[in-house]
Amino acid sequence: PSVSAEGSGRDALGITLRVPNGGAGKPEDYDRHVSFWTEVSMQFRREMKNLKRNKKPLVARYAFSLFMSVLIGVIFLDAGRRNPEDFMNFQAHFGAMIMILMLSMFSTAMPSLLAFPEERPVFLREYSTNHYSVVSYFISRLATEFFVTFPQMLVALGIQMSFGYLYGLLLTLAMGSTALATMLGCSVEDPKMATEFLPILFVPQMLLAGFFVSPHLIPSWLRWAQYLCSLTYAVRLGLAAEFGDCARDGIDSCRGVLTSVQVYELEEWVYWLILVSLFVVFRLAALIILRKKATKFF
Repeated sequence: PSVSAEGSGRDALGITLRVPNGGAGKPEDYDRHVSFWTEVSMQFRREMKNLKRNKKPLVARYAFSLFMSVLIGVIFLDAGRRNPEDFMNFQAHFGAMIMILMLSMFSTAMPSLLAFPEERPVFLREYSTNHYSVVSYFISRLATEFFVTFPQMLVALGIQMSFGYLYGLLLTLAMGSTALATMLGCSVEDPKMATEFLPILFVPQMLLAGFFVSPHLIPSWLRWAQYLCSLTYAVRLGLAAEFGDCARDGIDSCRGVLTSVQVYELEEWVYWLILVSLFVVFRLAALIILRKKATKFF
């Protein structure tokens, strides 16, 4: 940090420093640190300034979400309002639900996967000089991701479930996907290496979620992996909310898809609990990995 002759200055985060006696104080006078929440606040403000200064990635991220939402909206226009007794109508409705969920996962996880490897040099430099702790850095990143992700969920397809329920489901899935992506991003040092993890991040979730192949057809020795995927629980919650009524009305296509995906294997509240728990577990794992790497580096 830079300090003026008068004994004050600002560090890399913009925090004002006061040096006793113009820099002639005792060593213990310098052994002071700001509070934890001050660290989080200052880092969050810096993240917001970086977003404001470097607008192109953020604009591109929202533009991608907007373009894909419009494209899906045009292709599946009013898919949720058609008679599900006709198989083609049901297929369009089912496809719309799956595309909405996958868009939520794709559009939010990729930036999070690349964020930590790209910022690693800055983090290590500032962590080594005791500017902040790993936990405060992690919380500020989480707050920034939530702030950026929240307005990114765009849907308009005549979906039957309430908008609030759908938005909450998409946001929870997005945050769970970013948690897994963050954990993978913290495990690597090179941004180029992080891009190699994209197939590992997305493909297993799509294969194990149950909409390509019924879970009971997956080999028994691999079936357990579906329970580690946020998309699995989001698909089951979404399909139960969207096709539950028509299944109770006795429409075969609705009952068939709910049975095939094993929607009623667990209670709805259990799915929500697991979905949130996966977010917490992956975030904590990422925090442990990041702290271990930072400590090992020095």
